[in-house]
Amino acid sequence: MPQIQFFKSIRFKIAAAFFVVFFGISLAFNYSLFQSIRTSLINAFQNSGKVEALSILNGVDDELTQIPVTQEDQPIQLWFGNMFESQMVYERPDFPEIFSSVFVEIEQPTLEGRAPLMEFIKIDSFTYCIARRPLDESTGAQISLVLAKNNQIVYDEISALKSRLIFANLGAALIAFIAAVLIAHFTLAPLQKLIAKAQSVKASPQMDRLPVSSANDEITQLSATMNEMISRIETSIRSQNQFFAMAAHELRTPLANMQSELEYRMGSSEKELSQDTLNSLREEVIRLKNIVQDFLLMSQLKSETLVLRKSNFRLDDLIYDMLERMRPTLSTKNFDIKLSINANPEKLTINADREKLEGVLVNLFDNIRKYGESKQAVSVEISEQKEMLSLHIQNGVAENIDTLQKGMGLGLQIAKQVIEKHNYQFLLLKSKTSFTIEIIFHS
Repeated sequence: MPQIQFFKSIRFKIAAAFFVVFFGISLAFNYSLFQSIRTSLINAFQNSGKVEALSILNGVDDELTQIPVTQEDQPIQLWFGNMFESQMVYERPDFPEIFSSVFVEIEQPTLEGRAPLMEFIKIDSFTYCIARRPLDESTGAQISLVLAKNNQIVYDEISALKSRLIFANLGAALIAFIAAVLIAHFTLAPLQKLIAKAQSVKASPQMDRLPVSSANDEITQLSATMNEMISRIETSIRSQNQFFAMAAHELRTPLANMQSELEYRMGSSEKELSQDTLNSLREEVIRLKNIVQDFLLMSQLKSETLVLRKSNFRLDDLIYDMLERMRPTLSTKNFDIKLSINANPEKLTINADREKLEGVLVNLFDNIRKYGESKQAVSVEISEQKEMLSLHIQNGVAENIDTLQKGMGLGLQIAKQVIEKHNYQFLLLKSKTSFTIEIIFHS
């Protein structure tokens, strides 16, 4: 058997599933963590800018005549505005040029009123902290201070944190994948031993059994189930071997008779076959035909393709019709039939395939003709037992038990399976001197 590729193995599938689940959960957790840290860093940066902007704004007087000196990293603008316009009154030379036009737009009054007292706007690598101080509510006069804070360091830290979390997530998922492969390998090791042992099992009537561990897990259950399957295979092989042996015995007898008859005639001075010889050969051909029909029926039973055409009919009527049909055959060996019916006539109706059931009875009585004791009457009894009907057939055995088992085996096997196909019960009791067949019809 070819080796299974790793990427098609259960180990890989388990590890891949674990990797996907772990990576998904870890990614969701790390994303939430990243957003939380990112928000905290930005808020801390903005709070720092807010404190600086308010500190500088507090140093500006209302007439804008006193402007405090700021540190090197604190470029500022000062604006004076009212409800109609805003005008820049001071700008440090290193203040970014792009913001002036933006400020004019955001200072325009809206239906909601003027802008809030503290506001943050991010443009490129700068975050602009806007602090406002109202001067006159009636005119809307106010002083606005804009502090430009370089945010490159903060966002570089956020970007670096994002990269570290991504690589950490991938690394953890990869480690989890490798760990899952190793765990799956050790967990499935008993399964590998089971496969190796199963590959060494050869089909035979006596097959080796697979080892069953004491772990009481799924592999234990699999081993026990496979051992049960092996038992069924053994039963099937024994049944098949028995069937072939019985088939060979059934075919050998008519063929041997035909061969003996032909060889005798070939060595005889008579060149033409007599009517008796032709009749004898015809009987053997019919016998072979019946055997082939039995083989076909057995094949249908084995493949479960046998179709039952059930109908309601009386069991005693079937027995009478069958005995009338078998009378010429049974009379050749002077068999007497003793029939008794111990059942309510209203209870004699059964539901079955009449043709198949009649074939079973013909098969049984044909075996009685060949292997039964003609000096002893064949007892046929129909009796009622609670909700069941029982057909009881009993006779002596003219030959030894080995001949009975070989000669009657095929017919009995077919009869048993046809009866069980009807969900009825077929019982056989054999001894060296007699045999008893009982068919139980459940209502």
